[in-house]
Amino acid sequence: MKIIVLHGEDEKKIYERLQKFISVAKERGWEVTHLDESDSPIQEQLSARSLFSKNRFFILRDTSRLGKKELQWLSRYYEKLDGTLIIYHEGVVGATILKSLSKESKIEEFKLPVLLWNFLDEMVPGNSVKLIKDFHKIIEREAPEFLITLISRLMRDLYWVKVDPKSVQLPPWRDQKLKNQASHYPVERLQEIISSLSEIDIKVKSSKANLTDELDLLIIKQLE
Repeated sequence: MKIIVLHGEDEKKIYERLQKFISVAKERGWEVTHLDESDSPIQEQLSARSLFSKNRFFILRDTSRLGKKELQWLSRYYEKLDGTLIIYHEGVVGATILKSLSKESKIEEFKLPVLLWNFLDEMVPGNSVKLIKDFHKIIEREAPEFLITLISRLMRDLYWVKVDPKSVQLPPWRDQKLKNQASHYPVERLQEIISSLSEIDIKVKSSKANLTDELDLLIIKQLE
């Protein structure tokens, strides 16, 4: 079995890459199976015989299903299995999973542009002037719709590590980075920003507001 890992912080490019793989698989008449749609153990799904196609194409989005037992089984039997397995993850896949996969596995990581990555890292109260400047540089190349998705995810993660840090399961470097950034925010401020982002999304989708203008105001108001 061929194993391909698609992961990284650039969700847009990861998704586009996955859709390309799916498109090619369907053009070739391969059977596409989404492993997350079944409660059956991954081992059973990957080893089951197909009645419809000789070539199988598997997609796994929920990397939490790759526990120690599943990874050991996959490492031991992948050469005897047919088809292709795509492990798709929005974010960086943990080192435990990557190291457990066979050396023949193909790892594709999609990183955010440096300016965009720095913009998210520097999103803390008191930094609004620089953030506004960088925001307008970024939207010259990236759609503001993509940016609000990244900001929303960041605020969700910051709130998560702030109120329930023990439940967060992230690579140590990412976990510590979020905790450091979250320390600049009172819980109430994060709640306000998350609520505002939700309101902005509704207003923009109902054509009652301009997304760029709304994000400008959010940065100025909440991060001044």
